[in-house]
Amino acid sequence: MNRKKILFLITQSVSGGAQKYVFDLATNLDKQKYEVAVAAGGDGELFDKLKDADIQIFKRKCLKRPICPTCDVEAYFKLKKLFKEWQPDILHLNSSKVSILGSLAARTLRLRSGHKMKVIYTVHGTVFQPPFSSLTSKFFLWLEKWTAKYKDKIICVSERDRHLWLKYNVAPAEKLVTIHNGIDLDIDFLPKEQARQKLFEKNPSSPPFNNSSSSTPPFNKGGLGGISIVGFIGYFYPDKNLVTLIKAANLILNSEKLKEKKIIFAIIGSGPQEKSLKLQVKSLKLEDKILFLDALPEAHKYLKAFDVFTQPSIKEGLPYAILQAMAAGIPIVASNVGGIPEMITDNFNGFLIKPRDSEALAERILQILENSNLAQQFSQNSLEKIKDFSLGKMIRQTQEQY
Repeated sequence: MNRKKILFLITQSVSGGAQKYVFDLATNLDKQKYEVAVAAGGDGELFDKLKDADIQIFKRKCLKRPICPTCDVEAYFKLKKLFKEWQPDILHLNSSKVSILGSLAARTLRLRSGHKMKVIYTVHGTVFQPPFSSLTSKFFLWLEKWTAKYKDKIICVSERDRHLWLKYNVAPAEKLVTIHNGIDLDIDFLPKEQARQKLFEKNPSSPPFNNSSSSTPPFNKGGLGGISIVGFIGYFYPDKNLVTLIKAANLILNSEKLKEKKIIFAIIGSGPQEKSLKLQVKSLKLEDKILFLDALPEAHKYLKAFDVFTQPSIKEGLPYAILQAMAAGIPIVASNVGGIPEMITDNFNGFLIKPRDSEALAERILQILENSNLAQQFSQNSLEKIKDFSLGKMIRQTQEQY
C-alpha cells in the first residue's frame, strides 16, 4: 500500500502552540497511511522532539519570523527545491509567514512540473488582526487574499477566525473549515503541593524563597502555605500582552486591603520581550512578587501549582495553554480574543475580559482568589468542557481534510 507523503512546514522551531500542533499531528497520524516529514526555521526544541519520535526533519535556517527580504527570497527558493526533491502529496502549512512563501513555491512547482500537491494551511490566529498597525494589517490581509487561491483547504482553529476570513472575503466558504485544537486528556499533572515545590526548586534564588536568614529553602517549613499563586505559561511575544498582566499584578499587590494577603505571580516562559518585562517589574520594585521562572520542559505539568491561570493576550488562535489549564481544573481569566470564548464561557468556567484592561484583569483574579466556591465551580465546569477538545477528535477531523 502506497503511503501519502505529508510535509509539515512551519516558520519557527521554538516551543509554542503552532509547534505543538505540528508535533501532535506528525507523531499521531496513521503511519500505515502517511509518511511524514517536518521542515522549519531555526534550530529549536521542536527538532529535538521530532528526532526522538523518529520523524524526518528539514532545517531551513533562512526561515525567520520577521519580514526579511533577502532571507525570504532565499527561503522561497530553498522551499521550492525541497518540494521538488521530496515530492510531498500534501503540503501542510502552519503560520502566516510560511504559508505565503510555501504556497507560492508550491504553485510554481505545480505549474512547471505538473506535480499535483495538495496544499493545506492551518491558521493559528488571524494575522491581519492586532497587535499589528493598521497599515501592516492591511498588508497581511492582502497577502492572505493573494495566496489563498493557491491553497486547497484552510483550517481555522476557531469559529471566530473562520468568520473573520469570511467577513474580509479572504477565501471562499468552501475552502474554510474549523477544527479546534485538541489535547491528550490523560495528562499526568503533578499534584498541587508537589508542583509548587518542584516549580520553585528549579528556581531556588527566586524570592520570596531565598531568605538570607536560612540556607534551606522554606519548602519543608511550610513556606508555600497560605500563598496564592497566579500563573502564566507562554512565549513572551507582544501579542501575549504580559505588560497588562504586570500592571494588573501591580494593582493587586499594592492594594491597601490586600497588604496581609500572600499573593505571587509566576510567569513561566521566555522570548524576545523578556528583558523589557523584567525591567518593568524592577521599576515597580516587585521582583519578590512577580517571578520569572524561565522556560521549563513540559511546563504544563506544573499547572496545579496555580490558583488562577491568566491569558491576557491581544491576539490568539485556540491556545493550548488554556486547554491544558482546563484539563488541570484551574480557574482561568483570559482575554475575549480569538478562539478563547469557544473554550471559556464567561462566569461558567472562567472569566473573559477585554484585552489591555488591567483593572478588569485584577478584579477578576481577586474575585476567584476570594471565593473558593466560585473557583471550585469553574474547575468542575472546565473538567467537563475539556472533553470536547480531545487530540483524537482533532486528528480524525484533520485526516478527513487530507
